[in-house]
Amino acid sequence: MRSHPGFRRWLALGVPTVLLTALATPMAALAHTGHDGSAGSAGIGLIAQSPWIADDGDLALELRITGAAAGAVLRVGLHEAVDRRGLAGLHGTVPSRPLGEPVEIDLDGARNSAGVASLVLTVGPDGQLRSRPGGVYPLVVELVDDHGLLLDRLTTPLVHLPVVPAGEAASHRPLLVGLAVEVVGPPTLRPDGRTDVDGSTVRQLEGLVRAVLEHPTIPIDIGLPPSTIDGLARSDDLAHARLLADLVRVAGAERVHLRSTPYVTADPTAWLRADRADVHRDLLDHGDRTLSELLGTTPDRSVALLGPTAVPETLDLLGRLGADHLVVSADQLDPQPVTASHGSTHPARLIGGDGGARAALVADPDLARHLVDPQGAVSAAQFLLADLALLAWADPTVARSAIVTTPPGLPVDGESLHLVMGALRDAPFLRVRSLPRLFEAMQAFDAAAAVTYELWPEPVVPVDRRATDRSLAETAVAAYTAMLGGPHPEAAALHDLLEVTAAAELDADALGSYLQAVYTRVSAVLEAFTTPTDQDVRLTGRRADVPFTVHNGLDTAARVVVVLQSDGRLEFPEGEALKVVLDPGRNRLALPVRARTSGAARLQVTIRSPDEARLLQLGSTDLIVRTTSLPGVGVALFVGALLVLAIWWIRATRLRSAGPAPEAPPSREALPTQEAQPAQAEPREEPQEEE
Repeated sequence: MRSHPGFRRWLALGVPTVLLTALATPMAALAHTGHDGSAGSAGIGLIAQSPWIADDGDLALELRITGAAAGAVLRVGLHEAVDRRGLAGLHGTVPSRPLGEPVEIDLDGARNSAGVASLVLTVGPDGQLRSRPGGVYPLVVELVDDHGLLLDRLTTPLVHLPVVPAGEAASHRPLLVGLAVEVVGPPTLRPDGRTDVDGSTVRQLEGLVRAVLEHPTIPIDIGLPPSTIDGLARSDDLAHARLLADLVRVAGAERVHLRSTPYVTADPTAWLRADRADVHRDLLDHGDRTLSELLGTTPDRSVALLGPTAVPETLDLLGRLGADHLVVSADQLDPQPVTASHGSTHPARLIGGDGGARAALVADPDLARHLVDPQGAVSAAQFLLADLALLAWADPTVARSAIVTTPPGLPVDGESLHLVMGALRDAPFLRVRSLPRLFEAMQAFDAAAAVTYELWPEPVVPVDRRATDRSLAETAVAAYTAMLGGPHPEAAALHDLLEVTAAAELDADALGSYLQAVYTRVSAVLEAFTTPTDQDVRLTGRRADVPFTVHNGLDTAARVVVVLQSDGRLEFPEGEALKVVLDPGRNRLALPVRARTSGAARLQVTIRSPDEARLLQLGSTDLIVRTTSLPGVGVALFVGALLVLAIWWIRATRLRSAGPAPEAPPSREALPTQEAQPAQAEPREEPQEEE
């Protein structure tokens, strides 16, 4: 065993020390219980380790010892080299076939006052720990009490670099590695309009910011939650403002590739099957706008990570939205590539719904699982690095790639990400590339090696009911927006609530609260308009304007349609639907009508929203229109009636004059004069004879 000064000498050699400078999480230090399972037993936690050994080198370890371990001994030994399958099985199992005798170290001499034991051991064919270059070896550390009872055991991989002859160095191609990190979180907008940023999502973003800013030379692809970024911008918390400023720096960094992500978490396949692919499109558009405005960087749609439910039609949808290159998990492929070897390191072609092939790279789910290590961040980074080493050494003469993604559905551990990026930076057998560069490199190197796969999707959580409820609310919001004349802050607030209803994190109750909030706000608008009560209107002409008053209680102008209906006695020269703009306050309208007959007619006046369906009724009033004098045809009819009456009177008078005279003799005075009497013949005188 080397003394602590020897440990400091190892640090001074310039060997990668990223794993030696990290502190393990409290969970990693305290998660170990005794080998017998009793509470309060001593335990071991890994807080630092040399990432690899070159030739004959020194292995540095830092272990946190907890519990009662006075007089205990640390027993350190290597076991036979493992492949990828063996590496995956190291958690919770005891490796077989140790290589030589373990090294025993007195704990009391190695542990400091903080409970940390610092160890430095030589590794190699002739070292304290016997190993050969070019392998991954299980390193087992056991804590044994003074009676020989095993208290706890820790297993971690030891990476021993191969020796490459000088003449063969040019033919050894490093493994091309892409690191894709996605932070997701619940929506920050609440149904009442408040903004509430999720604490867990904030911690993930803080860890991502720290890892990226401390490793500016490492390319990384990140997907951010636009809803959370929006919430940070709206928050009054100074810590949120500082985080947003850091995210601006991260998004604008040279080695950072910012991918497009939907405004809230949503499954494109589910919305596609509900015949609402436009929902995912709108979410992507909204997410891009949010990130562009708040981070100053336009996200890239050319690369998309497929979800576990993706089907061939999903590929077509993403292609229409701009995704030229796809990343798919090996778990989703048929036939499934053998990830235990190096089958997932070759490019792939995926068959879309239209029968065409889409370029894709395969993400190895085994790599992602290493990031969820119960032994803590240091162990997670060490297992991932060992797995990448095995992939790189499997066939170093062929260009291959490996994509490390964050475990789906699990939070991003900032400490693990920080350690992983540090290890990837210095590993001599790896080259880290952004996803667009990785696609370019693999297509140039090994396009002929691409394998054609079909998709093997997981079941989709249906959103048909959610889509129906959302469509009804969208209709109401569209009518409200049309009434306000287009984009408006009040309408935008309702659109934001509708966006949130697509979030996968919402259950039925939460979804209902958002929809109810939309309907409540729309209903409040209906109460802002008042019309006069039923009343009588008197007109003195056949065509006239009916006066009508509408009060707009909003603080903005409203575009409405005035719908006129009658019982058949009125006509509307300018149509039954009049488009008008109601200013805030009292508005006097003149409604053109034409009466077909005199007398009382019923007129119904309804104020509606100007959308195509005229969905919202803002007010309705019944009027009685009375017409007392009619010009034009009415006057002509009246004159005609008088003329008929006059003719009838004259004829009646003549008829009375032509009737028989009375039988009584007329008086003398009444006798007609000679001129008036008819001429009578004079008496004829007989001629007389002469005498």
